Amino acid sequence: MTKSSIPISKTKIIVPPRRRELLSRHRLLERLKSFLENKLVLLSASAGYGKTSLLIDLANHTDMPVCWLALDPLDRDPQRFMAYLIASLAERFPGVGESSLNLLNNLKTIETDAEALLVALTNELYDRVEDDYLFIIDDYHLLDESPVISSLINRFLQLVDENCHLIISSRTLPDLDDVTLMVAREQVAGLNHMELAFQPRELQALYAQNHHKHLSDEKASELINKTGGWITGMVLSDSTGVQVANVDTFSYLGRQVLDQQPQHIREFLLRTSLPEEFNAEFCEIVLGPFYATSPSWLELMGWILDKNLFVLPLEDGRWLRYHPLFREFLQSRMKKERPHEIQPILERMVKGYEAVGEWEKAYFTCKQLSDPDALAGLVERAGTPMLQTALVTLEGWINSLPPATIRSRPGLISLRGAISRMKGNLPEANALLDTAVDLLKKDGNEAELALALVRRANTLRLLGKYSESMKDVDDALQIAGSELSLRSLYAEALRVKGLNSYRLGESRNTIEYLERSLFIYKELLETESISMLLAETAMVRAAIGDVEVAKDLYKASLERLRMEKNLITQADTLNNLAVLHLQLGEYEFASETFEEGLECARISRNHRAEALILTGLGDLYSEVEEFDAAVQAYEQAEKVASDVSGLFISNYLIVARANLALLQKKMGVAQTYLKSFEERQKINPSKYERGLWVLAEGKFHLLVGEYHTAINLLNEGKSCFLEDGREAEHQWSRIWLMAAYEQAGLREQARLEFNDLMVSKDRPNHTLLIAMYQASFWLTPLQNDPVIGKAFNSLLERSRQLGEKMPAIRRALRRLAFSIEMPSANLKICAFGRAEVVTNGRAVNISDWRTQSVRDLFFYFLDVQEPLTKEQIANILWADIENPDAIKKRFKHEIYWLRRAVGRNVVVFEAEYYRFNRDLDYEYDVEAFELYLKHAQQAQDVFERIGFYRKAIELVDGPYLSELDFDWVLLERERLGRIYRSALDELAHLYLETNQLQDCLKICELAHAQDRFNELIYQLELRAYAAQGDRASGARIYQEYKSLLANELGLEPSKETELIYRELIFR
Repeated sequence: MTKSSIPISKTKIIVPPRRRELLSRHRLLERLKSFLENKLVLLSASAGYGKTSLLIDLANHTDMPVCWLALDPLDRDPQRFMAYLIASLAERFPGVGESSLNLLNNLKTIETDAEALLVALTNELYDRVEDDYLFIIDDYHLLDESPVISSLINRFLQLVDENCHLIISSRTLPDLDDVTLMVAREQVAGLNHMELAFQPRELQALYAQNHHKHLSDEKASELINKTGGWITGMVLSDSTGVQVANVDTFSYLGRQVLDQQPQHIREFLLRTSLPEEFNAEFCEIVLGPFYATSPSWLELMGWILDKNLFVLPLEDGRWLRYHPLFREFLQSRMKKERPHEIQPILERMVKGYEAVGEWEKAYFTCKQLSDPDALAGLVERAGTPMLQTALVTLEGWINSLPPATIRSRPGLISLRGAISRMKGNLPEANALLDTAVDLLKKDGNEAELALALVRRANTLRLLGKYSESMKDVDDALQIAGSELSLRSLYAEALRVKGLNSYRLGESRNTIEYLERSLFIYKELLETESISMLLAETAMVRAAIGDVEVAKDLYKASLERLRMEKNLITQADTLNNLAVLHLQLGEYEFASETFEEGLECARISRNHRAEALILTGLGDLYSEVEEFDAAVQAYEQAEKVASDVSGLFISNYLIVARANLALLQKKMGVAQTYLKSFEERQKINPSKYERGLWVLAEGKFHLLVGEYHTAINLLNEGKSCFLEDGREAEHQWSRIWLMAAYEQAGLREQARLEFNDLMVSKDRPNHTLLIAMYQASFWLTPLQNDPVIGKAFNSLLERSRQLGEKMPAIRRALRRLAFSIEMPSANLKICAFGRAEVVTNGRAVNISDWRTQSVRDLFFYFLDVQEPLTKEQIANILWADIENPDAIKKRFKHEIYWLRRAVGRNVVVFEAEYYRFNRDLDYEYDVEAFELYLKHAQQAQDVFERIGFYRKAIELVDGPYLSELDFDWVLLERERLGRIYRSALDELAHLYLETNQLQDCLKICELAHAQDRFNELIYQLELRAYAAQGDRASGARIYQEYKSLLANELGLEPSKETELIYRELIFR
């Protein structure tokens, strides 16, 4: 599962152990159980009424799964609160949090991102939790001062499904906006202090259980009347033998508990009341300086635990926590008796928390020192580690500081600039970082200056101001180069320099900078940076033609990112890998990778990656001539890019739309886009972007017959890409330049360009072939050239063959498209179940076929893969006809009506042989079924495999050609049936392995309909029911299978099935 960026204390998210002295209050348990049909249950009473004990008892007496969350004051921070809320649910339901934690770790603002976060979380709960469950939140009153938390809980209640029953325990009634509406809908119930108060009989039961004494009715009633049924009074009486009545609680705890302890225990109790929880190591760090010789901390902890001094052991007992009321009392006494010790204890607590990266605890503790400078220093030190994973929390800390403090500390101004950059507000970020850099140059703090310079360089890079960014990077490298403590910063500066070089068209230099950065990050074991550098280096390697190296780097990066569950960087990496697949002509891989990347980008709200991926899909569909889909993709990309700072994406989209218009011969549209880009180039010059523009502009002038202008532009583009090391774009420029030379009558220059192209390549690659295909109209005359004609004609023929494959490519892509709606195929064929053919949106009926025999001939053509003569076809379909003339006449008649029904080009005739034309734009469910299964077997990710298996199975609407009984049909029906049954087995197993138990059982039902004796399916069902805790259904299934075997085959279940039954069900 994705790891939370905020450290999670296990003791806050597990149900506390039920202590022996806890009394089960059946009256209240039954009432609570009766409330569990409600979506919200409120327990509201002041301290000491036994709310927590009652909920622990409920958790131990309910069959429902229970999620537990114990709050503390640190949870007032919304990012921390959500981290614990998700952790609590994930503790009981593994898999919950896979998506939502990624969103949480990359939260920009709670106002803008809370909805997406809560939707993701509640969707995960909907997908993974089918049964009713309890979600208990204890001590909610600690968050009364945080209205944003109330809003989060309120929205969670609105979004979560009805199977969630939330119980909130608080000293006050929670301020939830929709409680009134929920009350009206009868979705809320609760208990108050009067109902929680002990009754005489419960007090008598408490005494009998814990003291083995009988308390008379009179005494019980008297004590209840004096205490108002307050359970804490009862507990205190139990521990001391003294009755409590109408007495101040803290005074009582002082006289009867604290003052009764030895002096060294008394000191230990007071000093350890300041932290939320403590262990021996923590005591040594924080309390050690108060002692000349450190005592045995474990012995002290054991003493207070043995004496039952209101302390709870946590985890394996190495950590302790006081009862909240007792801790509150101890802290009040500490302030009166030992106020001089509070400051040094808190200061050492801050250092201790900071040393282990517990920044939230360090901040909360530091606030108690009432020292704004110390707090500001802590926030500065927390900045770099928290920027990537706790942005909202960090920004809240900065905003809570006095404005004068922020203005006086350039490190905080620099941090605010980094936060603004990460939130996408690049102009504001740049202004803040300008101020920080100016102040730091005056202060002479070189380490902070280098950090601010790198932050500003990154901001300038995203703004497209590459040269200015380079200057900052060089200054930072000069400072950081001589300091070992700044190695990480030095590596980051090299990374930014490499990315700048890439955008400036200096790809070869980029490799050096990125690989040096990667080497340093590997030395420092900075995992996240390593994954990012691997992907970025792969991107540049691909750009200069090192394809295999690039693929290996992408693979290594994605393996790391998937393990880290880093969806943001995963989306960027998948986009770059998909672009590489596209450049290699691996269209299906490109489509799948784009789609996977788009899902990662949307889940993690990585808008920049989302815009780039949609742009890439537009390029893919444009290249395969699916123009409507390309327009959809580009339009979606433009919409997302409008919310993304920086110019590269929006600039690239303009060129992409211009190129699409050129492919469609929409010259006016293309010219509008190109003029728009020319104006933008004046604002933000970049060699690579300039190259893209002059290439498109050159193609435009070629298409309108202005050949010499085209030649000048295309030559400039070729130079830009050559200097940049952009091999693919360099080839495109040469192909179109060759066409311009030919159209301008400059045959010799065209020959030279062609020869140079052939010398530079060992063999023609996809990039070259697709450019040849698109420019073939203007290149065709070169086929007859006496010098290069033979070699050129071979290359042109290969490009034409690529063009002929386009319908089949579009057909394959249509099956993989999720995000963009591709136009339907002209011909749709269904052979599973009842045969059906639709052409141009109209069903082909029997009157169109004229006879059923014509329809059978059509499906036979579909079934056979190799071309056949009419005699071979007759031998299979019309074995009763022996006369050659009769065969010829019947075949001629049926092939005529077949073509009339579904199209002239559906059946191709070549040298006496007939075959189905698989180059058509068609969709056939049998082919799609087998393709999905092929993808499922190749997929590495288990959920991706499940998706493909599910798509394949959904296509099967019955046996293959269920109305026909020819031998060739029966053979194919049996083959497909075996494949279908195997797919059901595999999908059921995958659902079981991923704990999608209900889906597993549904697939098992389908499998039973195919094969009633499939023992593997019965075994999977037994395991699924056992995992659900439904032994009754498991036993029923086992008995059904046992009876089936005995009655119909005279057999017994296998030993393996018997063992599964006995281990999981019959126990």
